[in-house]
Amino acid sequence: MQTIVDILGPDGPLAKHVPGFAARSQQQDMAEATARALENNEMLIAEAGTGTGKTYAYLVPALLYSQECDRKVMISTGTKNLQDQLFHRDLPTVRKALGVSTSVALLKGRANYLCHHRLEKVEGQRLRPEQQDQLARVRTWLGRTTCGDIAELGAVPEDAPIWPKVTSTMDNCLGGECPVYSDCFVVKARKSAQAADVLVVNHHLFFADLALRDEGFGELLPGINAFIFDEAHQLPDVASTFFGSNLSARQLNELARDALVDVLTEARDADAVQASITRLEKAVRDFRLALGNDTKRAPWASMDDNVVLATATEDLLESLVRLESDLEPLAERGKGLERSWRRCLDLKARLGQFVNGGSDEQGVIQWFETHVRGFALHMTPLEISETFRSHVDKHKSAWIFTSATLAVGDDFTHFSRELGIEDAHARRWDSPFDFAKQALLYVPAALPPTQYTGLHDGGDRRRATRDRGQRRSCLFSAYQLPRAEHCCP
Repeated sequence: MQTIVDILGPDGPLAKHVPGFAARSQQQDMAEATARALENNEMLIAEAGTGTGKTYAYLVPALLYSQECDRKVMISTGTKNLQDQLFHRDLPTVRKALGVSTSVALLKGRANYLCHHRLEKVEGQRLRPEQQDQLARVRTWLGRTTCGDIAELGAVPEDAPIWPKVTSTMDNCLGGECPVYSDCFVVKARKSAQAADVLVVNHHLFFADLALRDEGFGELLPGINAFIFDEAHQLPDVASTFFGSNLSARQLNELARDALVDVLTEARDADAVQASITRLEKAVRDFRLALGNDTKRAPWASMDDNVVLATATEDLLESLVRLESDLEPLAERGKGLERSWRRCLDLKARLGQFVNGGSDEQGVIQWFETHVRGFALHMTPLEISETFRSHVDKHKSAWIFTSATLAVGDDFTHFSRELGIEDAHARRWDSPFDFAKQALLYVPAALPPTQYTGLHDGGDRRRATRDRGQRRSCLFSAYQLPRAEHCCP
């Protein structure tokens, strides 16, 4: 029987199936450490330098573990693009090389799947010519897609304005009460995920479930025997987002748009609601203007003396109160209206946290960010270690965290403390590349000095940002490269 070192060796199946494959001792060592963590239900923090081939280093033992031990593995990546790359390229390559029959599935957040119900509702709405063309392409694609993943339709960009109209979110999904629930692409994707031996997700989807934000996905986690996080350095920031609270212009505008469609569909005689919806849309625009013209991130407390913003905040809260009051008696007339009413209640409560002194809550940072046309208000916990560790303890599984940047020097204390996993085994493998001889660093002569811009005074988040910046700086200083006056071609 071949060992993991043999499999990843110069004469192994990976070398035979992957053009240009080069055996690396660091990759083999990391694969063995991963296999031990899987077999013993341990926590492993694994930093592997660029060029180690860490994807194969965890995929090989993960697939063998799932196949030989009949166990279910979840792999989480940092972005949807990496998720697609892992599922469509790396996993098939390793499965073929190993000759295993392990079943795999890809699962994304519900907003990545076409929604039949919302596609039906958008019919007849007034759309701009660009959106009409996009809608026609979506209809044509619907006839040939089997999974409904919007990434399939390359002719319509993923940031196209038509997608929010024909996909669902946790806020506007009707769930089991949807009239086309049996055809739902999200439901089909989750059933496939439940049946698979290896499931590929991304960090945002994982934490959306962990924070109990997305009902219907939670039934997957109890059956997982091993969790592997690639690009694990992103976990603390993503976790902070999902363990906190937020309110955005997008959420408010989607509420207004969906409520209007629900009124026109289920309560055409409710003129007062239409007026309240119009008022909400104006209040959202005025609130954005009151935050200033620049795109920025800043503490919410920095706007305490902004009289214009105070007025806009009161108007926005009052518009939500008025809309909630108008929707409540109509909620029994249709599932869409009931959902819009409940969403209005939720968004009103979130805004109320900022209006009613939520900044006094210990361990929480209140801050905001503005975009060209939108904004987002955030309540972010300073510490997520206890919360994350509590979830780790609930699932007696193997937990593996890997990235090229997890340690500060040789010290993993900062990363492990952020997630509350100080008792995890930690290993580090240097890159097999000789950067001093194989790389050229170009530094512009007029490059200004870096400086930290914090969201608040003091706290671990400031130190975390500073430490991460120092860690990145070490990548350059460690090799003591000479100053380059030009860039290599």
